[in-house]
Amino acid sequence: MHNSAIGVGIIGGSINNGWAKGTHVPAIRELPGLTLAAVATSRIESAEASAREFGAAHAFADAGELARHPGVDLVVASVKVTEHDEAVKAAIGAGKHVYCEWPLASDTARAEELLRLAAESPRLHAVVGLQARQAPEINYAKDLVADGYVGRVLSVNLRVNAEIMGGFAFASSRYTLDKSAGGNLFAIYGGHTLDALTYMLGDFTELSATVANRYPQAEMIGGNGELADKSSDDQILLHGKLAGGAMASIHIQGGVRHEIGLALDIFGDRGTLALRNAKGSIQMGPYQLLGARRNGLDPSSPLEPLAVPAAYLRVPESLIRQGGPVVNVAGALGRLAEDIREGTSRLPTFADAVKVHRLLDAVARAAETGERQFV
Repeated sequence: MHNSAIGVGIIGGSINNGWAKGTHVPAIRELPGLTLAAVATSRIESAEASAREFGAAHAFADAGELARHPGVDLVVASVKVTEHDEAVKAAIGAGKHVYCEWPLASDTARAEELLRLAAESPRLHAVVGLQARQAPEINYAKDLVADGYVGRVLSVNLRVNAEIMGGFAFASSRYTLDKSAGGNLFAIYGGHTLDALTYMLGDFTELSATVANRYPQAEMIGGNGELADKSSDDQILLHGKLAGGAMASIHIQGGVRHEIGLALDIFGDRGTLALRNAKGSIQMGPYQLLGARRNGLDPSSPLEPLAVPAAYLRVPESLIRQGGPVVNVAGALGRLAEDIREGTSRLPTFADAVKVHRLLDAVARAAETGERQFV
């Protein structure tokens, strides 16, 4: 149990890493009991500049050196998916807690290897950034379903229209175009989306799927605008049955130029819940939660905004006002700090990550073989 602030080291904590800069760094700055102890990037010059910018005491060009530093208690792996192996192994090898961004690894076999490694050090917290589980709106909707707000869940429709990972990609994220690299629409959006859905409503028992690459080339943004070959799929459709018997229909697509956003509709025999997100990313807000309950035989009750009770808002008001992805990441880091101090475990673990990897494998098999998968 820690009595002092938990020192956090971010591998990939560069001022040029928009994700870490906009989520982990401000979250650590505002959350009680956490302090940014160190950052590591691929070049020491970049690391030192980032450390100065973020107020970190130490800078490294090597993940292992950061993990071994005595001032680091928790390692955050915020690098390309293909580099998660090295970062996670460095953390666990140094006996440090680790928070790894999703996906845990570029494929299931590597994720299973990291799970086995983490299991050898059970006192360490090894968690994965499936941060949609920390969204106040998603947790409130999950509890409403469990409490019978919609009655018996009949069906679920989920549509994700993303602007990225289709006809264009950022030059610094060229690897997201590679089907085998594990950092594409299927892995990132698919994993976050399916994890959030099953977290709220229960696991799939069977599914069928179709995938397609409708943009064989992508325009590179932030470079010279050249076209790059793309092998990753930008159309993912699946339907199946959840453990409670509800039917689920999901369409995730990248490269959408208009009507970007996410729409989740949960239909029950007594009511309806709807979650909306203008960014198309279930793992980050802002969200709008709507609901309506059936009034006798009158089915005409309109959907109305539902206010999330204050008990679901677990991060500082300063971060709530900032909004966007930092809210859920801060929720995860704050809960992880509590878990480290109290010896509890309330965040998605490497075991949960492997479960999502295997679910994505089932989707891929269904698409490849045309056969229904039982999961």
